[in-house]
Amino acid sequence: MEGIFFTSEPLILIMLALITLLLIVLGRKLETPYLSIIVVIYGLGLLVYHTVCLNSAPNSAELSPFYFSIAVDLVVLFLGFITYLWIDDIYAKNENQKSYSDALSWFWDKL
Repeated sequence: MEGIFFTSEPLILIMLALITLLLIVLGRKLETPYLSIIVVIYGLGLLVYHTVCLNSAPNSAELSPFYFSIAVDLVVLFLGFITYLWIDDIYAKNENQKSYSDALSWFWDKL
């Protein structure tokens, strides 16, 4: 398991969180939802990578880092998707266009 890229390692987890936060903040400042699509793409890529590596793991004693990495990948993927919907809604309101989806309006109304 030497060549496997785990997002459960602290340094990699901090770098991943900083990159994700930077893309979200930059996408919010520029009001373009396409930067959050990058978060969704690398979250999905990491999820597929860790799932494939999990299937090729030799024994069950070494599965704990895989499960934590998959959980982190799912959180990044969810965060990227919610951010895309949020920034797309902001962009659509500023440009007087129709948003891709108004699925989160119930959430924004409660805030």
